[in-house]
Amino acid sequence: MDKTIEMLKLAILAEQDGYHHYLIASAITSDKKAQEVFKALARDEELHRKTLLDGIASYGRDKKWSLATINGKSKVSAAGPSPIFSAEFVKRIKDKHYEMSALSIGILLEQNSIDFYSKMKSTARNAKLKTLLSVLITWEKKHLEALVKQQKLFMSAYWEEARFQPF
Repeated sequence: MDKTIEMLKLAILAEQDGYHHYLIASAITSDKKAQEVFKALARDEELHRKTLLDGIASYGRDKKWSLATINGKSKVSAAGPSPIFSAEFVKRIKDKHYEMSALSIGILLEQNSIDFYSKMKSTARNAKLKTLLSVLITWEKKHLEALVKQQKLFMSAYWEEARFQPF
């Protein structure tokens, strides 16, 4: 069980990193839509962190897993042609290097979380822990899908605007 707790502690730190990354991204970008989406991503990461902390605390008290389910749904979606940034912002992408980096870092954070939670789920013995990990994996996949979709749109617009197209 100590190994599980150590892994959950790492997960908590990763969720905290995600929270701070998205909070900073929301503060730096000038796009109003992106500010709201990055704040929603930060709220999701904080909810994940608190849920994991509560699970560790309950195990420490009772030596039993009484993991809470994550209530609600993520407000982040890959729906629409530009899930994170406004269409007007995408048109001016050429000089938006920070936003491109924020997406790339977010993609790495989300993919790492998915991989970590999947590995942890494959070795978990407790049904409640497996259920929680499944929910976390689903949420992180939704985040990843939105970030990847936005990155692809940015890359296309960036290359076109910078005239890197060979034809």
